[in-house]
Amino acid sequence: MGGDSSASFHLTPDRECLSSYTVSDHGYVKMGNDGACKIASIGSVCLLTSIGCRMLLKDVPHVQDIRLNLISIGRLDDEGYSGSFQRGMWKFYKGNLIVSRAQKKNMLYVMPA
Repeated sequence: MGGDSSASFHLTPDRECLSSYTVSDHGYVKMGNDGACKIASIGSVCLLTSIGCRMLLKDVPHVQDIRLNLISIGRLDDEGYSGSFQRGMWKFYKGNLIVSRAQKKNMLYVMPA
């Protein structure tokens, strides 16, 4: 999954990531290139991070036309996570527990999960 501070939502193109799935008209997501992609459904994603912690991301739009899974830093903040950035690494925490790490690749932080 990639982390992007300008992403307003967590997003996934992969239906198989969703543990719950609500199909209805959820509208569209505006993209940075001024395009819009249809939201196929909304569900929850449970991630097992590379350091063995589980993260539950709620209300994740399933958008088939995007290429990457995205995690919104703003949404993580709303869900009680905090983070630190230094030397190309992003560590994020729930309380004092390090939940995951991500490495900067180009302009995105990539988290193995």
